[in-house]
Amino acid sequence: MGSPETSPKNSLELKYNFNELKILEHVESTPLLNNRMAASKLGCSVKLAHELLRKMVDRGCLHIKKLHSRRWDYFLTPKGIAEKARLTRGFISFSRYFYHEARKASSTLCCRLAERSCKTVAFIGTGDLAEIFYLGVMEWNLELKVVYADTGDKFLGVAVKSFSEIIDTDIDALIICTYDEHNPMLNFELPEGIKRTDKMYWLFDEEFYEYPEGHND
Repeated sequence: MGSPETSPKNSLELKYNFNELKILEHVESTPLLNNRMAASKLGCSVKLAHELLRKMVDRGCLHIKKLHSRRWDYFLTPKGIAEKARLTRGFISFSRYFYHEARKASSTLCCRLAERSCKTVAFIGTGDLAEIFYLGVMEWNLELKVVYADTGDKFLGVAVKSFSEIIDTDIDALIICTYDEHNPMLNFELPEGIKRTDKMYWLFDEEFYEYPEGHND
């Protein structure tokens, strides 16, 4: 079981910390920031971005210097620098935990597929999680037939097709290798317009992965 910092117990806190770290990293590189810029960087509404910046200022992590009515520059305070370091350590720790758990769960999922007489699989997405899954595929003698992604010609020597070409008629299982960076152990992300079918599998489905007690609290 992971510690409170590294387990997926509180997804809202994880997302908030991730957004806060993004803001701190941005302000470290440039003081130029406003609500719209923050909203664009975080992928949220202007209202939510404004609320996050206000809270960070109130907590003493950011200092504002008003140049004129339309420009407010943001600077890291000593507390903000310390908070950035703390959050960075936390996400490094979580990343290690995530990859350890992903490797374990991918092996379990591939084992279950082999037990169900699945022979061929396809990946939806490329990247770090697909590479982890490939170890499970090799371990359980499955065959990776095709990879669906938005870019690239080959992945691990396997042909890459566009997401729009996703089909499952001649594939025993499609493995989802994309995830929400805010909540990587709780949410997967399918390409726009693609709906999950019975042949699609996600390694952190509770069928394959035992979550720590109270992870939905």
